[in-house]
Amino acid sequence: MYHVNTYNGTYQLEFRGYFQTFDEAIDEFQKAELEYMQNFAYEVGTTEYNHELENFMFCSRIDKC
Repeated sequence: MYHVNTYNGTYQLEFRGYFQTFDEAIDEFQKAELEYMQNFAYEVGTTEYNHELENFMFCSRIDKC
């Protein structure tokens, strides 16, 4: 079993749920990443976009329970 916690932009983690397989967990992680990045008007590849993506990837996590 895996649980997914993602960065929500306020330096806090948001619990996204428990998942039976890693594939389910990574799908939820990718949905959360897309939702997070849609909050910004930055163009893909810009320094600002990359900075926000880095924040999300660095602070978010998938843990195996």
